[in-house]
Amino acid sequence: MDGLRLWATLAAAAIGSGAAEAALAPDRSGPGATRGWLVSAQAQPSEPTGYFRGTGNVTAIDPANGALTLDHDEIKGLMPAMIMMYRVRSPALSAGLRTGDRIEFGLDAKSYTILDVKVIGREK
Repeated sequence: MDGLRLWATLAAAAIGSGAAEAALAPDRSGPGATRGWLVSAQAQPSEPTGYFRGTGNVTAIDPANGALTLDHDEIKGLMPAMIMMYRVRSPALSAGLRTGDRIEFGLDAKSYTILDVKVIGREK
């Protein structure tokens, strides 16, 4: 690897900690001929952010760590159906829940934190 390409690779890694790709392009910013090379970094697509709604069954409750494990349906625009542990915004959200409960929940996609919970079905 020549020095210029090595520098471009290192610069891209520093810019995006491995999440960017380096591209070399002639520096045509000055008048006249090419004066050197520029390194540009193109960020990879970012992860979804925002508020999403989901439904699922409670498979485990960990109030000490503020977490719920859910066997949830697809959360459209965010992720396929799966079993996953989520943090809860407040321990009060899991108060009164039991394993087997069918819930509807709101999720902050950036932190994967459950923001609200509503029981929509309960095993007898």
